[in-house]
Amino acid sequence: MILLLSPSKTFVRSEEFHEECPYFMNQSIGLIRKLKVFTAEEIQKKMNISADLAQDVVQYHQEFGKKKSCAIYSYAGYAYKAFDALSLNQEDLNYLRFHLYIISGLYGLVRPFDGISFYRLEMQETIVGNLYHFWGKKINHYLHHQHKHDILINLASKEYSKVLDDSHQMITISFYQKSLEGLKQISMYVKRARGLMARAIIKSRIEDPSLIKEISFEGYHYHSSLSSEKEFVFIKEV
Repeated sequence: MILLLSPSKTFVRSEEFHEECPYFMNQSIGLIRKLKVFTAEEIQKKMNISADLAQDVVQYHQEFGKKKSCAIYSYAGYAYKAFDALSLNQEDLNYLRFHLYIISGLYGLVRPFDGISFYRLEMQETIVGNLYHFWGKKINHYLHHQHKHDILINLASKEYSKVLDDSHQMITISFYQKSLEGLKQISMYVKRARGLMARAIIKSRIEDPSLIKEISFEGYHYHSSLSSEKEFVFIKEV
């Protein structure tokens, strides 16, 4: 069973040792070469970000490959704060090594202990062309070759999981918050839930997808009537 997560837009510098180079590093270098030609003003406009952030992104491009940080400790969004890799024990980390990938607009697929540079390139960005076309065959071929018999557990957002084709054995985990107004998906809550679910699966060493249904945390429980073979729905009363 292989877990898939989205990256985050925010990073922290990690002092933890990174052991590997991203598998698609040559392709990443090619994308960075294309990105380096853009000025901060152009990046601000094309990526629809603030002027200050655009300056940071230009710096990311210039420093790419010079400063690397261990991926699983470096992503710092809601999902990764909930996942809390720093609190995992060595047995957890050994299991994590072979059971999780992060889908990335710049790196394609990131393994937990890959050394990555800070970056800003969402999969839906078109500044260097259609990234779904660029990464689609590469990512799907890799997963078929390396994990032909594994079930993929999709904890990534639609923006990132969209790059995956229909030939995989894949189960998507969806999270909803239920109130008097009905079911909603509140972004920050969903991201946190994805991180907590990934952590629960890693900590429990789950290999049988059906056992995921038994997981509960922070008020989330599996909802059978809204679920299917390809989608497990978890709902929290708010």
